[in-house]
Amino acid sequence: MITLSTLPKVMKAAVVDAAGPPEAIHIKEVPVPALASNHVLIALAYAGVGIWDAEERAGSWGSVKPGTILGADGSGTIAAVGSHVTTFHVGDRVYSYSYGNRSGGFYAQYVSVPVDRVAPVPAHLEMKIAGGMPCIALTAQSGLQTLKVTHGQTVLVFGASGGVGSCAVWLGGEKGATVVGTARPDAQEYVRSLGAAHTIDPNSPERESVIKRAAKDGFDAALVTASSDALPSFFSHLKPRAPIAFPNGVEPEPHFNGHPASAFDGAMSHEAFEKLNAAIGARTLPLRTQVFPFEDVAAAHHRIEQGHVVGKIVLHVDL
Repeated sequence: MITLSTLPKVMKAAVVDAAGPPEAIHIKEVPVPALASNHVLIALAYAGVGIWDAEERAGSWGSVKPGTILGADGSGTIAAVGSHVTTFHVGDRVYSYSYGNRSGGFYAQYVSVPVDRVAPVPAHLEMKIAGGMPCIALTAQSGLQTLKVTHGQTVLVFGASGGVGSCAVWLGGEKGATVVGTARPDAQEYVRSLGAAHTIDPNSPERESVIKRAAKDGFDAALVTASSDALPSFFSHLKPRAPIAFPNGVEPEPHFNGHPASAFDGAMSHEAFEKLNAAIGARTLPLRTQVFPFEDVAAAHHRIEQGHVVGKIVLHVDL
């Protein structure tokens, strides 16, 4: 068992020194991050890969600081705990979402994160799924809360086969809503496996008739995870004043006259993780994952930049 005194001094991490293409990421040895009193050190097994990682690497948000370690979420086991931490112990299976983590990202063998951004992995949840879901699941949860989704409502999830969409379908069903999800034909079976009552190809010439069958009385709310020219057709079936919500980063921002539209982010908090774990319970989350070896991180970024990822891409940190 690893203890604080036997932790390695260095680790391997996927580092970016300047903005560029996926090949700008290179694996190198860097110091293991220091452990603050209110942090835990996680020995990572899987790290999530998001389009936001690729945009940061490419310089879309500004210059990239040399030595940047990408990655906002992942799963692993506790390797050490800070002096003020009492809720976790070495060896615990955990997952974490810590966007903009000051001590470094999750594309690494170890990450140090504030203890309130960490939660136990439910016993029945596979670690690769746990590694890919914190950001997208907490974002989906925030979206459903923003929309105030309740039992008996009919909710549209636009972009239901992507990461946030997948989790929104699953969590919306858990709330007792009738979820209608959009997906390409080859992803519709997957979306239904998540609990969608109906799936619609947004580019189908038959979409109007399919929408009318799936939501006879209209949609009570719409969660939009991707922009599309097809959105107005779906929004025209919203009930009067039905709300629209979308994660920050969806461009252009969705809007429809007469309907309030709200942007949201995933909550990084102990309370948000508690709600998520309560929603998961003893159920199995069939989130589809595409696993890349850690050394193939550039290939993972190429794949996510191609678009139309079903589920979530994760890196297996097995070095």
